[in-house]
Amino acid sequence: MDLDKIWQNIQEELKVSVSKTTYQGMLAQTALISIKNNVATIGCSNAYLRNLIENRYYSLIKEALDHQTKKKYSLVFKVDSQAVGKKSFSNKIGPLFKKKRFISRPYDSQSGLLPNYNFNTFIVGSANNFAHAAAQAIVKSPGQTYNPFFIWGGVGVGKTHLVHAIGNAIAQQRPESKILYVSAETFTNDLVAALQNKKITRFKNKYRRCDVLLVDDIQFIAGKEYSQEEFFHTFNALYLSNRQIVLTSDRKPEEIPKVEDRLISRFMGGLTVDIQSPDYEMRLAILKQKAKEKNFVIPEEVLNFMAETIKSNIRELEGILFQLIIKAQSGQEEINIEFARKFFGFKKKIVKKISPYQVISKTSKYFSFKSKELCGKSRKDY
Repeated sequence: MDLDKIWQNIQEELKVSVSKTTYQGMLAQTALISIKNNVATIGCSNAYLRNLIENRYYSLIKEALDHQTKKKYSLVFKVDSQAVGKKSFSNKIGPLFKKKRFISRPYDSQSGLLPNYNFNTFIVGSANNFAHAAAQAIVKSPGQTYNPFFIWGGVGVGKTHLVHAIGNAIAQQRPESKILYVSAETFTNDLVAALQNKKITRFKNKYRRCDVLLVDDIQFIAGKEYSQEEFFHTFNALYLSNRQIVLTSDRKPEEIPKVEDRLISRFMGGLTVDIQSPDYEMRLAILKQKAKEKNFVIPEEVLNFMAETIKSNIRELEGILFQLIIKAQSGQEEINIEFARKFFGFKKKIVKKISPYQVISKTSKYFSFKSKELCGKSRKDY
């Protein structure tokens, strides 16, 4: 089996499935290391990317791999900068990096939490301050305040980060608590596997015995009748025993199609909050935070320019920042405002002064009268 050829084809599929910035900043920094016993090992350039890619793009990569090999595989992600090779920016040393090393704590496979997604790294602004305050209230008394807690908003606005922050904070304050973070897709996949392997009791114990259940992208259970049935009973078991439930979605509960009314009513039974797209000040703060986390030295004027230019979401901000770093390092260029303008395709505008006479001339020509008539005392109505 030609692993390099397979991975090259997979990368081509990934390119058309995600934005250019996401591909360049994340998925391009990977390699297929091995395929053994129906398990494919994916190498990532550093621990941060490994956790991020595994959490967000597991299903996308698996689907592409299954399509290319015509088989079903499970994925395992590991840090292997040598396998990734020259594409990895983590093993390059240049003026853009500080000497201080960034230490990333490992992904917690038992709880599913990403330790680096915490309240310290969560930027608070007008777009998310209410959701942030509610999340901190939940940490103080899980299961008692705002249960369930339903967070909704567009792609890349920080819902997942906030959910992980809640889980990490509770884990720190209450080490004995059993916390479980999953995506709705993982919930469904676990249910299917449990049915196939006749281990439904183990499945129920996993989800109904936890103290805090965090479910991302709950809208993905739409149209899946048995998943909704099982989640309904799981929800009830946790809620009736005062255990905390936190859900996220890309839309309001009542706007999720093909979900049973009894589930919608339960989603709306606690606190529902939305997170909006970040404003300029928040985008700038996020860029500074990401640069600090990765020990990138980025001039202030470049960060200001990026915050003014990128008006989409946090995920795009992060991806474009990584892409900017990679492009600068690959060309051994310094990151300054000129480089940033060139990167974004901006050209410096030449401001040409216009005299009052030119304004009068153009106006009179457009309305078909003489310039002196416009400057005279006449009030003739044309």
